[in-house]
Amino acid sequence: MHAAIHQFRGPLGTEEPGPDALGTCTLTQLGGLAGAVVTFWPDAAAATEAASRRPAGTTWLDSGVYRVTDAHSASAAAAYAQLTWFDGPRGAEQSAAELRAGRERIWPAVRDIEGVGTTYTLLGEDRSLVVVALSASMATIETVQDAIMATELLPGEDPALLPGPDRVDVHRVLHAALPAPAGAR
Repeated sequence: MHAAIHQFRGPLGTEEPGPDALGTCTLTQLGGLAGAVVTFWPDAAAATEAASRRPAGTTWLDSGVYRVTDAHSASAAAAYAQLTWFDGPRGAEQSAAELRAGRERIWPAVRDIEGVGTTYTLLGEDRSLVVVALSASMATIETVQDAIMATELLPGEDPALLPGPDRVDVHRVLHAALPAPAGAR
């Protein structure tokens, strides 16, 4: 599964992602006019085509195509989303360390927190990484952040390879029709 992310400014039009989309999530940043539309596609070609679209009436700031490397489902409703960006290009060793940290340390530390929703880990061709984490409330996002900061590195984790995200955006979820996480790898 692949994903396309469009970042936008201004009012978002009502354009549908297309009949082949596996799912979509429309987000608007808290306290501003910026947002993002995340669409999920069966393959890289469909995601690339979706990323090239520029609907009228909206100022598109950026778009990207990513492979879904991990997807975890939790039962909470999607009211808020946090997009955590690790900008590329990144080296193979750093990328592997970040993916391992997410799978083996961070997800186990947060998966049972009340209000945690579906989470997708998206990997770009340049090894950039975006984590799309949905939650039921702002309090959940804060609890998750505290839990992540309280984790200790696993044996073999090198802190030099884990400098942290380049930016974190918090959004309201305007619409979410998400694909099932099964078979994301």
